[in-house]
This record gives sequence, C-alpha cells and structure tokens, in this order.
Amino acid sequence: MIVAIDGTGPDSAADYAKEMGGSFCSQIGRAANAIYFRGPTLAGSETSAIANLAVDAVMAARDKASMGEVMLAGYSRGGCAAIIAARRLKDRRVGVHSRSARNLRFWFRNPVKSRFYFYNTGRYLAGSGSYDTKSFVGSHGAVGGVPWPDIKEDTCCVLAVAEWMNKRFESRGLDVTLKP
Repeated sequence: MIVAIDGTGPDSAADYAKEMGGSFCSQIGRAANAIYFRGPTLAGSETSAIANLAVDAVMAARDKASMGEVMLAGYSRGGCAAIIAARRLKDRRVGVHSRSARNLRFWFRNPVKSRFYFYNTGRYLAGSGSYDTKSFVGSHGAVGGVPWPDIKEDTCCVLAVAEWMNKRFESRGLDVTLKP
C-alpha cells in the first residue's frame, strides 16, 4: 500500500490539479494500490488533518485484509504530514520503517532553509531504522516533480530525482515509475 501526500498549493481544487498534476506524489498516487491526498493550502493549517486521513487509510486497509508493505510518500509540507502520520501509526503499533521488507517510507523534502518554518522534520527518524539521503541541485519545486521554469538547474534536477527514486521503487519491487 502506498499513501502519497502532495505539497502545498492553491486553495482551488482546479488550480491545485493544474499546478500539481505532474508532481511525483500525484504520479505515485496513480500507481496500483495507492491512495493520493492533495497537500495543504498555503496557510498549511490542514497538515495534521491530512496526516489523520493517511492514518485512517492505512488502518482501513489493515482492517480489510493483509495490506503488505506500507509506504508513506510526501513532498514539502506533505512530507511533514507523512512524518506525522508515521508517528501516529507507530502509536497504533503499525510499523513504518525504512529499509524493511514490510514497511517503507520516502520523504520529498528540501533540506535547504527555503522553508525554515517547516522545521526539518524530514531529517528526523523516530524509533529504529535508517533512511537514505541524496542531495540535488535545483528548486524546491523540482525536488517534488514540479520544476520552476525560471531555474535552469531544474531540468536536470527533476530528472535526477526521478531516476534516484525509481531505483528505490524497483529495489522494493514496487510498480511505480516517476517521469520528469
């Protein structure tokens, strides 16, 4: 099971779909056995509620049948929501650990201080396990699959992120291929 939570965007559903329709999280959300949640609005006040929706989706799947591997994917503030969801799932004794055959999580976060008020939740791992890190040169948007047209490095960045993530999906046997 894959739950993808996208990044911050416009309030309007139509504007959000237009802006984020090609994001990496939306691509993940179109994969088999995936659930997609749009990210918060610019105010960000929905972040905790979106994390609750992700937890509810995992718990509902768990109640119905064996859900197999759990993957939480998030971009930007959606990454914060995914981390919150992972912690809440841990409280319910549903493990979400990196590098485990049963549970997996990836975070699309920009560790550059462009969004300092998000804190750096993507670099903290509660409990046991580890996570892979990789640095990319490009905008915050490019890391999430929505490159900014005025940043020349974004074309290469979005390609590099997609290639890196695709290798991780393939190594886990997940049927997800991100396209830049």
